[in-house]
Amino acid sequence: MRRNILVFILLISLIFSLNLALQADSDLSAEELFSQALKNYNQGNFAQADKEFSQLLSDYDLDAGVKFSSLYYLTMTAVKENRTLAAINSLERFEELGYQSAALNWQIGELFLNKAGQFDSADFGRAIDFLEKAQAMGLKSTAFKRDLAYAYRENKQSEKAIGLYEEIIKTSPTAGDYLNLAKLYEKDDYLDKAIKLYEEALIADQVPPSIYLNLANLYQSLGNYSSAVKIYELGIETNPNFAPYYIGLAENHLALNNYAKAEKELNNVLTINKNSYHAYYLLGLIAQQRKEYQKALDYYADSLTYNPDYVRAYLAEGKVYLEQEEFAQAITSFSIAVEKNPEFFESRYYLGLAYYNADQMEAAREELRKALHINDRFQKARDLLDEIEKN
Repeated sequence: MRRNILVFILLISLIFSLNLALQADSDLSAEELFSQALKNYNQGNFAQADKEFSQLLSDYDLDAGVKFSSLYYLTMTAVKENRTLAAINSLERFEELGYQSAALNWQIGELFLNKAGQFDSADFGRAIDFLEKAQAMGLKSTAFKRDLAYAYRENKQSEKAIGLYEEIIKTSPTAGDYLNLAKLYEKDDYLDKAIKLYEEALIADQVPPSIYLNLANLYQSLGNYSSAVKIYELGIETNPNFAPYYIGLAENHLALNNYAKAEKELNNVLTINKNSYHAYYLLGLIAQQRKEYQKALDYYADSLTYNPDYVRAYLAEGKVYLEQEEFAQAITSFSIAVEKNPEFFESRYYLGLAYYNADQMEAAREELRKALHINDRFQKARDLLDEIEKN
């Protein structure tokens, strides 16, 4: 009985205390409550700030200035807590009263960009809706343009993105701005413009590793292997433990027939990452070029140990067996390559070639037809099929 009375007294005391607290809040003037809410906002107490700004808007007769600021910060508390729908609802209330804020539209647009990874995915279309509103209200800062350009780029509106990045580069660009614009030009096949931008990015502050990779890859795709080598060497100077630079350097040395240099760079890769299946594959190509067939097969086996689905290694392995006229083993390697990727026409062609050399003409004919079904312009497959059909 006594315990029940004590519990009852405690409950009464708690209710009384809460009522006093609520009364104390209601006794605050609008200016005092706004100052308290703003202090909580600035200290990161967003939930409390949200309650206080909401109380101001519901319980007080506010002048225009305080109402504007309360709605503004109510929207911002929702933004800070990633409550997108609440932020949009508050912004709509804000705008229904005739107010406008480019900054709020930008902040909500940024939520949809998902730059912090707070959501499962971005929504670039919705981001553009709010960012374009902010732009129409006159927002022109470089940081804002960068966000809008990013949204356009990811939403496949490349012309608009290019226009904004060109504006940014005329004012206060970063290496990332050059990179993003160069990638857009590269995608649209304006390769000379892309190269120029990548090169300009190299002299900017805080150059990201992808600049070196992208520029070197572009040179490589154009057959300018010597320039690609120089760019990868620059990348290695800035980050000597970044394995992709050494891989790229080795590939370009291979294209220049500098096998010893390529081998050296690939060994550097394996020092950094012993599990690099592509490095083992490239070492196999070098050994195969030198007619060191068993060594090549060992390297391909290492490559497949670290990536059992690597079709290029199965193809290279099969080609070694073809050169050694071990056709049954070649058929096995090429068959696995086909199994791993049935839509890769080269695998079908080489399997057909192995069957042809093993004098299994019907099987060869079938694989060559499948290769041509996937790629009817693959001339080697057509020539071999024509030869079989003549006989």
